Parts: sequence; structure tokens; C-alpha cells
Amino acid sequence: MFGVWILLLVYLFVIYWFRSKKKLLKTQLFLVVLVELALIFWYSMDKSLFLLEGLPLYHCRIAAFMLPISYFTKKYKLASYFAYLGVIGPLVAYSIPDPSKYMWPHITNLTYVCAHSMLIGSSLMFLLSEREELSVNTIIKITMIMNVIVSILNTIIGSNYGYLSRLPDNLGLHIISPVLLISISALMIITINSLQNLFRKLSPNK
Repeated sequence: MFGVWILLLVYLFVIYWFRSKKKLLKTQLFLVVLVELALIFWYSMDKSLFLLEGLPLYHCRIAAFMLPISYFTKKYKLASYFAYLGVIGPLVAYSIPDPSKYMWPHITNLTYVCAHSMLIGSSLMFLLSEREELSVNTIIKITMIMNVIVSILNTIIGSNYGYLSRLPDNLGLHIISPVLLISISALMIITINSLQNLFRKLSPNK
């Protein structure tokens, strides 16, 4: 995982250097969707595994689809929210071991690295050049709607998308689902708002 962090830092430096290149941003958003679709296709070959792990309901996967959709439809306020999520999600993902049970290189761990890296790169490019301001109420509304829907689906199909049902086993923490939903949602709201304040300072002309 240390090597992944090094490659990510080099990649982000390149992204920052070319941050104003809209063609690069559009290309990356397109590639992120392709990578996610490839992963969904692989999971779809096993119906039970597809329901439990293959749906685009993890926060990073949601951002990977919603950022391109909202960007290309010019819904920049919505794109701004998912761009912030696209920064936070990969950083959290890279802070814990790759959950894939398969040996490297496998489509699950290849897409884990590629999709997360391109997502954070695309998100940073958008936030540095085209983001729109989000009110705290907007952040709360989108976060709660998204997490409640994911939590309900987790209950229906017995999955753990967004880790809203239980935390990863390797953390050794056991928190009941309702408390986890509230805690993760509150943490997301605080982090996204804090990240927005940081970007105001980094590029105050936006």
C-alpha cells in the first residue's frame, strides 16, 4: 500500500500541473466510468456476489458515476458535492488494506487502485477550476438522502455498502447500524464542509 501512496502522490502532482485542461478532466471522468462498468460486469457473473458487493453503492462508486453525470449535464452544484466525496472516499479507502480477497493483479484490486486514483484526480481538477459553493443545508440533505437509501438497501439485501451496516472487520469495532448511519453521515457532513473551506483558501477566486 505504501507504493500505491507514492504513485498516487506523483499522479496528483501531474494532475495539479494540468488542472486547467478540460479535455483531460473529461477523459478521466469517462475512464472512471469505464473502469466501474468493467467491475460491475465482472461481478454480474455471480448473481449473489453481485448483489452483496457489485452494485455501485459504495460512496466512491456513487461518486464515480454521479460526478461525470452531474458534470456533463452541467449540474455543477451537485458535481461539487460528489467531487468532495471523490476526494474523501479514495483517501479513506487507501488508508485501510485493499478488501479484495483475490491475488494481485485481479480486476477487483486493479480497479480498486485505478478507479480510486482517477476519481480523486478528476475531483481535484474539478474543485480547483469549476466548483460551486454548497450550503451546509445542501451538504446535509444530499448526504442524508444518499446514506438513508443505501442503508435501506443494505437491510433489504443483507449487504454492507458504505459500511453503514458494520465497519470493516479488520478495525475490530462493533457499532449498531443506526448509530453507524448517524455517525458516518455526521462525519461526512463535517469533512465535506471543512474541505470546502480549505478549497476556498486554495482558490479564493472561485
